Amino acid sequence: MKRLFIGLAAVGLTAGCPSEIEVSERTNTDTWFQAPNNEVDILWVIDDSCSMAEEQETLAEGFVSFVNEMEASGTDFHVGLITTSFDYGNPDRGVLIGEPAFLTAEDDYVSLFEERALVGIEGSDKEKGLEAAVYAVSPIMTVPGGLNEGFMRPSAHLLVIIVSDEEDCSDQGALEGQPAEDCYEEREKLAPVSGLVKDLIDVKDGDNDKVQVGAVVGIEDGACDEAYPGRRYQEAAALTGGLIGDICTGDWSNLLTDLGLNASGIQMSFQTEYLAKVGTLEVSVDGEPVAEDPQNGWTYDYETWYLTFHGDAVPERDAEITAKYAIQSGADEPSGA
Repeated sequence: MKRLFIGLAAVGLTAGCPSEIEVSERTNTDTWFQAPNNEVDILWVIDDSCSMAEEQETLAEGFVSFVNEMEASGTDFHVGLITTSFDYGNPDRGVLIGEPAFLTAEDDYVSLFEERALVGIEGSDKEKGLEAAVYAVSPIMTVPGGLNEGFMRPSAHLLVIIVSDEEDCSDQGALEGQPAEDCYEEREKLAPVSGLVKDLIDVKDGDNDKVQVGAVVGIEDGACDEAYPGRRYQEAAALTGGLIGDICTGDWSNLLTDLGLNASGIQMSFQTEYLAKVGTLEVSVDGEPVAEDPQNGWTYDYETWYLTFHGDAVPERDAEITAKYAIQSGADEPSGA
């Protein structure tokens, strides 16, 4: 991302005039380019605990909505799937499910994914989706000879999509031997989400524009009471500008369509370098102004500093996106940083 910073200094009046100071706002211009690369490695992390049978079926049935966007954009994809079970004594933890280990456009990928999405409901009740994802794409698993060899490509974007009706319990061993309830009662022992997200970004040589996390999880005030809010998964998505969907929604077609757009390598969200002052953002795509509009324009999150495009306003591949704004003075780091 190119950034242009303009700091306007205070201007004093000439000698002999009243002692008045005029202070101009500091402004900034951020410039991004929509991904020209159509290579995307997509890792699905699916909860295989006892309450997930219906959700796995919903995912399998709706997967065609996900792939429609990728097919339309000619995305060069790798699709792999693991579960949230991550018992340290299991040598198959983090191993991609099925043969071949990941799906490409050369495979019967719709039917094969539909089969793999039904991962069963006999998995661990300590769902460690984030930790499992980090391990699955780590060099120890993806180097030549590794159990997930070939899945990760150096030039590809990485999209991790987690589907779970429970909270993440990635503890890096801190709760080993303790009951699943401690995932909720001893949250302070869980691994920081920001650290796990950094581990994912480090896999892509520190390029945070190449990593997104999507979360289909329980949300506050969601459509049902059966799913626990997956706040840690939501945090990971927020830190990477990813999508968050309600797992309790009976029809996932719109959600999976949006995730498919992300999977095509087309970014919907871009993080500003500084916090924009309210009412000062001016956004353009390829030199054309774009209006603030939650349907077919853009919105801005003042907590995470993410500028997000919606509907017809989502920039096309290789487009130039520009955001000009006044900098909000005294702002803390974005939420979750």
